[in-house]
Amino acid sequence: MMNRKGQIPILMLFLVAIVLVVVALVSFSSFSGDFGDKSLNVSKTLAGVEAAQTYVVESAKMIAREVIESKSDIPQAEFVQIAASKELGVQEAGNFFAKIRNDDFGFEMDSEGYRLKVEGLFVQYSYGNNQVKRDFGLCLLFDKDGKFLGNCL
Repeated sequence: MMNRKGQIPILMLFLVAIVLVVVALVSFSSFSGDFGDKSLNVSKTLAGVEAAQTYVVESAKMIAREVIESKSDIPQAEFVQIAASKELGVQEAGNFFAKIRNDDFGFEMDSEGYRLKVEGLFVQYSYGNNQVKRDFGLCLLFDKDGKFLGNCL
């Protein structure tokens, strides 16, 4: 029994190590590891915003085709009128129809066909606690018969 001063700290280290191991085991066993629900919600949100953008682009193509086929003298005014009849009140479509109503777009005829240009558009979609807002611009080219040629460069 000569020098027992170091035995108490060593015993305390051993007890603290056991407590830490028990806490780690409890936290490992209580972790579910299920990220599937969260990932599914994010995937649905991203798919929804992609669908909203596709809806806007396809609506613009359909309206432009109708305007071109009508052979109107004032295509931009005709575009506003047809867009008003096509608006379904889809909230996810963002500000597309508002820009058309406010005449904040360009629909012009040039030597090769027609050009539709709308800047500052957004679409948004929310699912659960997730919400995505996508900003984009739209520039589409059509031939003189209303056939979609592609996006502007």
